[in-house]
Amino acid sequence: MTATEPRPRAVTIAFFCWLAAAILLILGGLLLVFSNGQAPVFFRGAGVVWIVTGALLSYLAGRARGGDTRFRRAAVALSIALALLLALFAVMSSGLVWLFVLILVLVGAVVIMRPAAQQWYVPSDAPESNA
Repeated sequence: MTATEPRPRAVTIAFFCWLAAAILLILGGLLLVFSNGQAPVFFRGAGVVWIVTGALLSYLAGRARGGDTRFRRAAVALSIALALLLALFAVMSSGLVWLFVLILVLVGAVVIMRPAAQQWYVPSDAPESNA
């Protein structure tokens, strides 16, 4: 049996950035949903969105950490969409915590697209094309 390539540090850093962002999203969403009548309905609905996207981001990050290219691409796409939503929500709610989550999401997306991480996702026994 041959030894597999070790996981690059960039993949581990991206995973932990996404994991921290997902935890903060879920906790922030729970705080918005279960506030005692203090938050408007829009913010409660946004809380549900943050809970769902936090769970989805943590799932995608875990699968991307395992080496699956499809989940890496999906996590990056979700990160970009989530960054736009978080920027709008941070402006609307005047919350600095959302900007911290935004930074974590973007750092994870940028780091996982670095050349060292991309080379790790390329299979070593990829078939050559005859074209």
